[in-house]
Amino acid sequence: TPDIFQAIKALEGGKPVAIPTETVYGMAALVTDEAAIRAVFTLKNRPLNHPLIVHVADNCDLTTLVKHIPDYAQQLIQHFWPGPLTLVFPCKDTVNPLITGGQSTVAIRSPAHPLTQKLLRHLKAPLVAPSANPFGRISPTTALHVYQAFSQEDLTILDGGRCQVGIESTILDVTQPDSYTILRHGVIDALAIGKVISTPCVHRESDLRVPGKLESHYQPQKPLYYFASFSDLTSFCQKHPDEVYVLANQLPTKVAPELFHPLEACPQKMAYDLFFQLRQADDSKAKYIAIELPPETQQWLGLRERILKAGSVWKG
Repeated sequence: TPDIFQAIKALEGGKPVAIPTETVYGMAALVTDEAAIRAVFTLKNRPLNHPLIVHVADNCDLTTLVKHIPDYAQQLIQHFWPGPLTLVFPCKDTVNPLITGGQSTVAIRSPAHPLTQKLLRHLKAPLVAPSANPFGRISPTTALHVYQAFSQEDLTILDGGRCQVGIESTILDVTQPDSYTILRHGVIDALAIGKVISTPCVHRESDLRVPGKLESHYQPQKPLYYFASFSDLTSFCQKHPDEVYVLANQLPTKVAPELFHPLEACPQKMAYDLFFQLRQADDSKAKYIAIELPPETQQWLGLRERILKAGSVWKG
């Protein structure tokens, strides 16, 4: 498996490299290398107006990228970075519009993976790193997932083991001096943020484009249906005997145990498992995937958001 110095050589040579983070694997390119950034869009088949998240070392000077950092955003950085929290700032004109999707803002985070932090410090430059998968598909949480998606490509994959968080970062709009907005939910929720800052969270209708906000995303190859009620899920399984891979809190009657995976009762544990298990379901002999929706409470919003985009409601 390639080591960190092979990854550095590839990145400095203008090639995209798959890197591990605590959330999901990223397809990285140097922020200063426009041709490599374009190669990332091409590899992923990603729309060009879809902005990228800039990944920085934990000692990075953000003023090279952003115009202004509100005090509360500074507190969030001190508390949550490196970690699964992305902050959207007004950006300097020096940031390539390919990265921002032509907007006047840039999304930044510092990933909590020791290998990638080491990589960032060696490079002395930030990386863009959208998820290392074809656009709109299930995000990869192991190096093998990346390899399976891009086995035809000559791609350097830095193997950092299985991602410990398992879903993408929370994204906050911190462009306002005295309030913030959650643009994408993740494992760091409003409750956790509220313990660190007293700044109000405002539900503004934002026209900022950020990753993961399209109607459909994170999709398996097989049809995925989600169910708010366990009894509806059970009756769906009974209508399709031996054809459904089930992710639920308990095993429905008449579903074979090998086509069932129990959902974790803790949001962090379920986040770790979600994309990994959707891939297992995709690789199974089942024709459909059925998943029980988690509750609509704060700490489950990141998972609900992923599931609602990955699947569709069963119309019966």
